[in-house]
Amino acid sequence: MSDATTAPFPASAHAPWPKRSYAWYVLSLLTLAYALAILDRVSIALLIEPLKAALAINDTQFGLLQGMAFSVVYSVLGLPLGMLSDRRRRVTLLFGGLMLWSAATIGCSLASNFHELFIARMLVGVGEAALVPVATSLIADYFEPDIRPKAYGVFVTGSSLGTAAAMALGGLFLDWADGLIGGFPRLFGAMQPWQVVFVLCGAPGLLLALVLLLTAREPARQGGTTANPSLSLKPLIRLFIDRPGAFGLFMLGSVLNLVCVYAIVGWFPALFIRAHGWTAAETGKILGAVGLPLSIFAAVNSGWVIAWLKRRGHADAPILCAMGCSASLVVFGTLACVAPTGNLALLGYALNALFLNWNTSAVYSGFAQITPNALRAQMMALQTIASGLVALTAGNFIVGFLSDTVFTSPAGISWSLGSVFFGCGLAAFLILLASRRSFRAAAAAHEAG
Repeated sequence: MSDATTAPFPASAHAPWPKRSYAWYVLSLLTLAYALAILDRVSIALLIEPLKAALAINDTQFGLLQGMAFSVVYSVLGLPLGMLSDRRRRVTLLFGGLMLWSAATIGCSLASNFHELFIARMLVGVGEAALVPVATSLIADYFEPDIRPKAYGVFVTGSSLGTAAAMALGGLFLDWADGLIGGFPRLFGAMQPWQVVFVLCGAPGLLLALVLLLTAREPARQGGTTANPSLSLKPLIRLFIDRPGAFGLFMLGSVLNLVCVYAIVGWFPALFIRAHGWTAAETGKILGAVGLPLSIFAAVNSGWVIAWLKRRGHADAPILCAMGCSASLVVFGTLACVAPTGNLALLGYALNALFLNWNTSAVYSGFAQITPNALRAQMMALQTIASGLVALTAGNFIVGFLSDTVFTSPAGISWSLGSVFFGCGLAAFLILLASRRSFRAAAAAHEAG
C-alpha cells in the first residue's frame, strides 16, 4: 500500500488491491459526497415559490437556475477534470471540488436577484464537475472487477440519499428556519427561510472535505496501463469511431433517461404543490420519506442485478438495466404525472423510484466494462458533459418552458412533465435496444485485449 499513498500516479499491472474493508470505507465517503452534491444541486427545487416571490423570477428562469446555470460549467469543466483525474492525484481534486461546491451553496443564500443566484449556481457546478470522473475512477481501482458493479450500485445510493435529503431535509429546514432566525439572531436574524435552507445544505460538505483529505488514500491504478502524458482527445474519440453503437448509442440512451430523472428532481415538488395543493414542507417530507428507502433499494439492487445478469451470460447487462429504467419512466413516470389525485401520483412516483437509479449504475458499470483504464475518468467526464448539456439543461428548461407557454394553468405542470417522460423514455428504450449487439462486441474485445 505504500506506493498507493506516496506516488502521485501509481500504476502497475500487478498492484495489490486495497484492503477490502478500507475500500468500503472510502466508498462510504464517496457515496456521502455524492449525496451532498445532489442535496446542494437540487435543494433549490423545493424553494420554487419563495424564490419566485423574493427574486421576482418566472418558471422559465427557475428552470434555467436549476439546469443551465449549473450544467454549463459542470459540463464544460468535466472533460478537463477527467483528463486531470487520469493523470493526477484524484483525492486532492475531489477535496477541492467538494470545498468549492459546498461554499457556493452557502453563497446562494446571499443572492438578491436572479443574476446573482445564477452565478452562485454556476460555482456549485464548477465544484461538482470533479465528483463523478474522480469517484468512478477511484472505485475502479479500489474494487476488483467482480465486485465493482456492486460498489457502483452502492455509490449510486448517494444520488438517492441526496435527492431524498433535498426533499425531506429541505422541508424540515423550512420548518426549522423561523426558529433558527428567532433563536440565533446573530447568525440568521437577517435571513429569510429560503436563505437558511441554503446555509444548512452547504455546511456539511466543508466538514466532509476535511475528512476525505485526511483519511482517503490514492489507490494504485490497476490494469497495467497508464494515462498518456499528452493532453489528447484522440484515444477517446477513437473509441466512438470504432464502436459507435457501444459508446455513442449507450451514452445517448442513458442521457435521454436522465432528462426524465432531472425533470423529476427539478419539477416533481411543483407538481404536488400546484396540481394537488400540497404545501412545500409537506411535499418535501413526504417525497423524501417515500423516495429514500425505495431509491436506496433500487441503487443497491441495480449493482446486484447487473452482476447477476453477467453471471447468467448477459455481457450487455448494463444495457438491459438501463432499458429497465426507460420502461419504468414511460409507464410509471408518465402515470405519476397525469394522475388525478395526489395519492395516485405518489404511488406512481414510488413505483418509478424502484427503477430510477438503474440507469446510473448501468452507466458507471457499463463504461468501466468497455473502456480502457487510462480513459475511464475521461469517458465519465464526457458522459457528464452530455448529461449536463442535454439532460440537466433540457429536463429542467423544457418543463418550465411548456409550463409558461403551452400548459399554462397551475395544473398544467402535469402535462408538461408527462410529455417529457413519455417522449424521452420511449426514445431511450429504443436507442438502448439498438446498442446491445455493439456493446456485447466491445465488452468481448476489451476482455480479450
